[in-house]
Amino acid sequence: MQQDNKKDNAGPQEELNLSVEEISKIEKELEIDKNTGIPMLEDESIESLNQHKIPNYLVDVYNWAYVKPKNIDLLDRPIVYHTILFGQGWKLMRAYLEEFSPTDRVLQVAHVYGNVVRLLAEKVAKNGSLDIIDVVPHQLKRAAIKLKGVEGEENIDMWLQDASEPYHKQYDVVGIYFLLHEVPDPLKKRIIENALKVIDETGGKIVFIDYYNPSYYNPVRQILRFINYTLEPFANAMWHREIKDFITKNRAGKYNWKQTTYFGGVYQKVVVTKKTDEELGEVPEDSSKE
Repeated sequence: MQQDNKKDNAGPQEELNLSVEEISKIEKELEIDKNTGIPMLEDESIESLNQHKIPNYLVDVYNWAYVKPKNIDLLDRPIVYHTILFGQGWKLMRAYLEEFSPTDRVLQVAHVYGNVVRLLAEKVAKNGSLDIIDVVPHQLKRAAIKLKGVEGEENIDMWLQDASEPYHKQYDVVGIYFLLHEVPDPLKKRIIENALKVIDETGGKIVFIDYYNPSYYNPVRQILRFINYTLEPFANAMWHREIKDFITKNRAGKYNWKQTTYFGGVYQKVVVTKKTDEELGEVPEDSSKE
């Protein structure tokens, strides 16, 4: 496990500067609400959302944050993103984006608040490709407006899909950014397994950014403990288990799990790659130490 103590430098600006013509075009294509600038759903009722197969746990637990369109519009802002991450947002985004190359075929598992998907698209869309999946229609519409005008936009695709369902395309990198802590443990396992199947076929990698286990004397620890108790019931598992521990030890032993922690253990990046034949020959010795 490595600890990242580098100074966090200011990142690029997040604002999207669109011309009047570009905004008009987006409005026509995405049915933009002219008062808010946000794409609209034809029917934004919970009953309608359930028809899109939004999981029950998401509606029951996270309706306030990730399901209700008006709340999504309110929370999906840079200031909110950076505030809830205690000012660590740019550092975590840079750590994430450095794992992608311009020619990569990328699957982004779930839309991310802030400007992560925009920055990712700017890096890979021109010479590679970017697919984005999410189970909430309004989340994809948020992503759509962020990605309008990105160079290589024709290489970006997105569709409604539960992250726990199998992925049917090949990718060089699967990105999973602050998703695992928001799903029940059985779904954590399925999401991880789905991503592993992709790199089994392509020899690529998975990049996780998520919460970890804050050090005992970190003042943020008690704040997050309260948040987990009141708002994030599936996040406590991230404090007590490594990401690889959500799958079987035998399965996990076939991969390298490179972990870097940030902000006194509050956050982690885990990069997963398939072991070579030579490395697999060392699995019995390594697994005996776990």
